[in-house]
Formats: sequence, structure tokens, C-alpha cells
Amino acid sequence: MVQLVLDPLARGRSAEEILRLRVCDPAIGAGAFLVEVVSVLAEHLVHAWTRARAASTNTLLATGSLERSGGARVSNDTDAGAVAVDACAPSSPTPVRASNGVDVARDSAPRTHADLPAAADPDLVALAEPPDDEATWDGEARRRIARTCVFGVDVDGDAVAAARAALGLSDDEGRGLRIADALALEWPATFPDVFARGGFDVVVGNPPYIRQERLASAGPAGTQAKAPLRQFASYDGVADLYVYFVELAHRVLRPGGAYCLIIPNKWMTAAYGRPLRRFLAAQGSVDGLVDLARTPLFADADAFPCIVWGTVGAPSARPNARPNVRPSARPINASRVDEGVSVADALRATVSDPGRALPRERWGAEPWHIETPSERALLDRLARRWPPVREVVRERPARGVVTGLNRAFVIDRATRDRLLAEEPAAAALIRRFVKGRDVRRWLPDLAERWILLVDRGTSLDELPVVRAHLAGFREALEPRPPGFTGAWPGRKPGAYAWYELQDPVGPLVKARAARLLYQDIQTAPACCLDLDGDVVPDTTVWMLPTQDRFLLALLNSPLYGWYARRRFPPALNGAVRPKHEYLQALPVAQPASALRSAIEQLVERRVALEPARRTGDEDARRSAHDLDAAIADAIADAYELTSAERHLVREG
Repeated sequence: MVQLVLDPLARGRSAEEILRLRVCDPAIGAGAFLVEVVSVLAEHLVHAWTRARAASTNTLLATGSLERSGGARVSNDTDAGAVAVDACAPSSPTPVRASNGVDVARDSAPRTHADLPAAADPDLVALAEPPDDEATWDGEARRRIARTCVFGVDVDGDAVAAARAALGLSDDEGRGLRIADALALEWPATFPDVFARGGFDVVVGNPPYIRQERLASAGPAGTQAKAPLRQFASYDGVADLYVYFVELAHRVLRPGGAYCLIIPNKWMTAAYGRPLRRFLAAQGSVDGLVDLARTPLFADADAFPCIVWGTVGAPSARPNARPNVRPSARPINASRVDEGVSVADALRATVSDPGRALPRERWGAEPWHIETPSERALLDRLARRWPPVREVVRERPARGVVTGLNRAFVIDRATRDRLLAEEPAAAALIRRFVKGRDVRRWLPDLAERWILLVDRGTSLDELPVVRAHLAGFREALEPRPPGFTGAWPGRKPGAYAWYELQDPVGPLVKARAARLLYQDIQTAPACCLDLDGDVVPDTTVWMLPTQDRFLLALLNSPLYGWYARRRFPPALNGAVRPKHEYLQALPVAQPASALRSAIEQLVERRVALEPARRTGDEDARRSAHDLDAAIADAIADAYELTSAERHLVREG
């Protein structure tokens, strides 16, 4: 990441030009990114010193004064003549291969502080002079870069101290690293010298992944921290904080400055990311995007990262910019990365492969999706040809119940049998309870688990046994009183009695009509038919208010799985989350009546076969396999898939 944005700025530059660069991490943490910045720029600084010394030596050789000068030498066995030519030759459009493998034309590299008109800085000129002893160059280059080129802030004083230590800076030397809230900071006042020249050259980093809801729950301090966010064009009331750091990069960079950030990929498709997507589309700044959601980049973190980079300001300031090309005409290089591919390889391939260039006009306020041209063609055709779920099933999907305390309301068979034996009238409140893991293809796997469905407004006066059962958990069931501060042993505040479920029971839960159930987190297509509508799901299960066998077939098909992996938000281990706004956009084919009838008959046979298959019956297993294949083919027929499209779906 750091090389991606720094190499085009620093390669081939003089020592003074490199030391004029100003790089910022607006959420420095322990300083990992700034340590890498120092490493990359120090390497370029050493190369600049080497070129300068070689050029000086070559000049002495040419004038015949080398012996009189005391015999200066060329370091590291470098070919002095070759280096001198490289150092002294005027800029040309000949591409230079950067260390990230990307060809960058020297005369099209972004303008830096080194290019800006400024009076000579004697201190900087002196700082650019190499030490006499070449053995000290590496360490001295790091020290000079760390003291001069790196800046950043963090709200955590310990993190700032750790970053200074990692960079080998004293508190006085590390004044470029400040303790501050980046989103509320007056940046020009804090770094006046930087902003006197227009801003930073580069912004890199890994902003915090913090939900705004956590700020709201932090009381007055959280409310105060949230206030500055409303000043951002990308503001949304539920957006994670990382969203604002993307816009912040545009605010603190000079025209032509570059940014590269690693952030969660949720902004690409989530509703809260719409203002950010609109902002980036208006700025026309994004040059590239790599979705790393399928890569376990951060251990034990549900992050689903992506890397986004770009250049702010006029397109002529961009690396490899072509003259007279409108910003809207420049493609965005983008790719999805599968597990096992390194970040460096992913970035290199995304930047250098023309096949990763996607039309910019597709990237506006609507969700951003990364697909190959063949994937995009199929997805577009399906969307044009068929109506979405929202037009086929008019009532919205809904999730299951929230009890607030499962150990009180969810009961096993022994407890159920006891309650019914002592109080038969309790049967009206006792329903089968299913979780996401119970949702299988075709039929639910009903565990020995029930729920006491005590909705708001339910009286237990005539059900003393049920009331007594719940009373055993009363302390943990009590809702927290409004305005109460401190630890509370019970449930969240709300207008519910201690013996009622925490959230109101929705109409789809109350209804006893057949419906389809599907998981909130899916590793593979899994939709089942609740034949009598008796089961009550928890919040890891969605209910679709229909018993349409064609939809059941679709939601268990390979085509649906292929679509879901490209259109639904990711979850851990390659899973997806078919939230209602995404599932409702799923195109639903409208086949001829004969084909629809054939599919419905296949589904009826498959549903009837499922209980026997689950018992391990070998004949049932083989028949189920054949029926699954037949249903998949019939769904492909219904969607009029070509042979190439069928191959694309099979490949996943």
C-alpha cells in the first residue's frame, strides 16, 4: 500500500525533493504505516544519495580532477557512468518500473512539495547532504525521514507514544505526531507549514472501525464526539467512523495528492455508504479498489477489508494521466481477491492488468460491485429481464423474535412437558423455536426447542405456572428504568413488562401461514418451507411471506448462490448476509406455465424425499441428488441461461 502511493512520488527524485514530501496517517495507532513510510522513503533517499555521489564522481572523471579531489569513489559497486546518465538526464516519458511493479512515466508523476515554488530552505539543503560515511546511510536516511516527512494524529496518547518509539523519535523530534481527534481537528492550524504549501502529499492508514452507535451510548462525551461528523458530506447517522476518514483524506491533501486506505468494504454496498459513494463519484478521485473480504487479513477480526486509493485534484496530476481525458472517462482498476493471494500481489495485478479496468460511470451513489465483464453482463441481463423479489412478493421479509433473555423464554422438552401438564392453557403460548443452524435446504431441522411467545400486552393472570417459571429469572428480565445510570442486571430500557419478550412480536411471527425461511448468514443456499407456519425463528432467520415452490427452488439453486456471492454483503469464512434490501433486488424469472409447473412438481418430490434422506437412506440420498441436479437445470432454463452463462455459474 505504501509503495503504491509513494514510489511514483519519490522514484528518481533528488534527496531534497524526497525530504520535502509530507506523509500523514490520520489514525496512527502504534505507527505501523508510518514505519513503512519511513522504510520506503529512506530507501529512495539512499538511492538519491547514491546517484548524486555517482554523478559527482563522473563529473570529476570527465574533468580530470578526480585525483586532485582526493579520489572519491562510487559506492556499492555501482556503474558510475550509468548512474550519472540516469541522474543527469532530463525528464523523459520513458516509463520507470516502480517497486510495486507498475510503470510510472517520470514526467506524469504527481506534483509534490518539491515542485512547488518556495524559497530555498538552508536547513533542508543541509539535511539533504549525505553523510561522509556510506556505511551510515541506511540508518541516517531513516532518522532524517522520520524527523522530517511523517505526520499523524491519534486520540490515544499511548498510541502516539508507541508510534514515536517505533520511529525512534523523542517527544521533541516527534512533534509531527499529535494527540488529537482527527475528525474534529483544525488541520491547517495544527500543521501550518504543511498547509502553507497546500496540504499533505500522501495520506495512508487503517482508520478505526467504530460504529456511531457506540458513540451515542457513551453519554455526553459520545454526543460531543459525534457532533463534528455532521459537517462531512459523507455523513450518515449510522455510518462507521472509517467513512469520514476517507473524506478527511480529500480535505487534508494538496491538489494532486494521493491517498491509500485500508477500510471495511461495507461502504461499497451498505445504505450508510451511499453519501460516501456519492462524494467519491463527484470527486472522481478513486483510481483503484481491491476487495479483500475473502482474505483473512486480520486475525480474529470480522473486518472484511478493502483497499481504496486515488488522487485528488485535476486528472493531469495523476500518474499515467492521459491528456484530454475527462475524469468520468477514466476507468477504475478494481478486483476481488480470493484467499491465498497476498496483498502485494493483489495490488500489483489490479494496477497493471488492463482487464481490471472497469467503467467509471458505473460507480455512483448506488452500490459498488466488482465483477468481471462476463459476470457484469449476466447480472445486468438478469436485472433487465426479470422483476425483483419485491415486485413478486409484495410483503417485506422479516426477521424472528428478540427475547432479551433466551434462557428464560426458550425451553427444552422437559420444561415444555411440565408446563403443559400443569397448565394445558399454556399451549397457546408455546411454539417451536428455530435458529439459523436449524434452517436446511427444503425443510427445517426441528430441534427439541420451544419458546414462550409472550408478546406485549399478554396477561399471565390466568397462567400462574408460566408466570412462576419466568419469575425465576425476574432480576435478569427487568427492563432498565429510563435515566438509570450504572450497571443494570436486567434487559435494555423499553415499554415492556418484565415477563414479556423484549421486542414486539411481528405479524409474520404471529401468523400461522406457510412461509419460506432462510438464514441471515449463509455459507451456501439454504431455504426451507415452514409448511404450517407454526415455527418461530430467532433473529438469525428471515421469513419470506410466501410458499411459492418456484422461489423455494430458486433460493436453493446454484444460480442463487452465484448471485448472492456477488450482490450480498460478506460474512466470515466466505458466507454472505441476504439482508432484506439485497434479497428484494434478486431477479425472479417468470417462466412459461409448463416449465413453472414442472419445477413445482420437482420441488414437491424433493421436499417429500428430504425426511428419508436425513435418516441416511441410500436410495433417498441418490434420488435427492438427482432431483437437486434436475431442479438446478430447470432454474437455469427458467432464466434462459446460455451454455457460457451456465459454465460461469458452475465455476462459482
